[in-house]
Amino acid sequence: MLNSFSNEISKQQEKLRKGAPEFQLVKPCKIGEGILKLDSLSLNSDSKITWFIPASGSGSRMFQFLYDFLETKNQKHTDFQKFIKNVKSFAFYNCLDIKVRNEIEEGQIQLSDFIQYLLFDFGLNLGKLPKGLVPFHIAEAQVLNAFQEQVLQGLKLAQKNIDFHFTIQKEFEQDIVRSLNEIKSLDSSIIQFSAQEKETDSIAFDPDFKPIIIGHDFLKRPSGHGALLQNLNRIESEFILIKNIDNIQHIERSEESTRQWKAIIFLLNQVKKELFEIWKIPDIPQLTDLNNRYQIFSEEQMNSILTDEDLKKLLNRPIRVCGMVKNSGQPGGGPFWVKRNGVVSKQIVEKAQISNLPDQQLILNDSSHFNPVMIAASVYDFNGIKFNLTEFVDEDSYFIVHKTHEGKAIQYIENPGLWNGSMANWNSVFVEIPTEAFSPVKTILDLIEPAHQSL
Repeated sequence: MLNSFSNEISKQQEKLRKGAPEFQLVKPCKIGEGILKLDSLSLNSDSKITWFIPASGSGSRMFQFLYDFLETKNQKHTDFQKFIKNVKSFAFYNCLDIKVRNEIEEGQIQLSDFIQYLLFDFGLNLGKLPKGLVPFHIAEAQVLNAFQEQVLQGLKLAQKNIDFHFTIQKEFEQDIVRSLNEIKSLDSSIIQFSAQEKETDSIAFDPDFKPIIIGHDFLKRPSGHGALLQNLNRIESEFILIKNIDNIQHIERSEESTRQWKAIIFLLNQVKKELFEIWKIPDIPQLTDLNNRYQIFSEEQMNSILTDEDLKKLLNRPIRVCGMVKNSGQPGGGPFWVKRNGVVSKQIVEKAQISNLPDQQLILNDSSHFNPVMIAASVYDFNGIKFNLTEFVDEDSYFIVHKTHEGKAIQYIENPGLWNGSMANWNSVFVEIPTEAFSPVKTILDLIEPAHQSL
C-alpha cells in the first residue's frame, strides 16, 4: 500500500514538473467538417436511459457580486443595481419570510442586512447551498430548484425506462431528497446519488514540488470533474444522457430542449446500428460512406485501417453524440480536430489546453461552436458487454491547478476532463443545436433572462 502511494506521489510530481500538455489544434470542427446539422428526429427506443447530471458544485459563485457588496458597500455596481431593481422577479423572493418581504416592499430593511439574510444560514443560506438547491423558477405557484426541474423535464422524454443519477455533496443529500419529495407523484426509486470518490483526490504540492503535509496527513484536493468517470462507469443503462445541473430552462420554455434530446438519442441509436453492421461484416467502402455522412473519423484514422481487425477495433468503442452551440461571443472550449501522438481525431478541448502560439490562436479564433455539455452516450460494445470506460482515457490530457492554502501557494493535478480527455478515445458525432437549448445559470442575474421566466 505504501509503495503504491509513493508511486502515485511520484507520478503526480512528474506531471507537475512536465507541465500541462497543450493540444495541437489542426482545425476547428464546423458544419460539414465535423459538425452535423441535426434533423428533426423522434425518440422511439425501449432501451434503458439514465440522466447523469453532475451537481456537486456550490452556488456561491452565483452570488459573487453580492459578497463584493458586503465588503465594499458599493450600491452603484451595475450588477448590484440590476439585482435590486429586479429582486421581485427571482424565484427565491417567494421563499422569503413574510416579515422580510414586507420590510423590502416598505423600504424598511438595510440592504446589507437583506443580502446577509439571503446568503447566510440565519436566512435562506443561498451562498452555502449546492447550485442545484437554489430556487430557479416558479411554475404553477411552486418554487422549483434545479434538481426538481431536471427531473420534471427529464421525464418529458416520455420514455418508460428512464432514471436519474446526480453526483452530489453527500452532506446535502437529505435536503435534496426532501426537495424532490415535494414533487407530487414522483417515484423516488428512479433517482440515485453518488459523490466524487475521495480516493480520486489529488495530492497538493508546494512550488518546489514537495507534497504538503498538514498534521499527519497529506493535503489533498478534488481532482476535477474527470474524477466522475468512476461514477459514470458504474451506470448500467444502455444510453446515458449527460448535462450540467445549471443548464435548465423554465419548464414552460423547455419544449425545444426536449425535442433536441430526443433527436440526439435517436441519432445515437442510428449511428450505433450502422457501425454495428459494418463491424459484423467489415467493409471499407461502406465505412467511408458512413464517415462522409457522420464525420466521425479523420483521414488519418481511416488510412490507418489495414486489416479487418483494425476496423473492428476502431469501431467497437464507446459512442457519444454531442450537441454544439454556435459561438455568440469570444471563442472558448469546444470541438476541434486535434493531433495527438501523430493521430488526428475529434476532441472537445478546453480553452486552457490551447497554446498561445499565434497559429493555434488563429485556429481558436476561427472556431464556430462551443461545448454546452449535451451528450448522449452508448457504453456497451457490439457483443452487448459494458465497456470499462477507464480504458478509453487520454491520461496525458490532465490539467494543473494553482491555488493558495492558508496564504501559501499550492499546485495539484486535475484528471482529464469528463467530456475532454476522459472520453478522448470514444467515437464522437457532433451536431449543432439551437441556443434555445442552452441557458446555463452562472450568476443569479441569469435567472431574470427570458429562458428562466414563465411565458
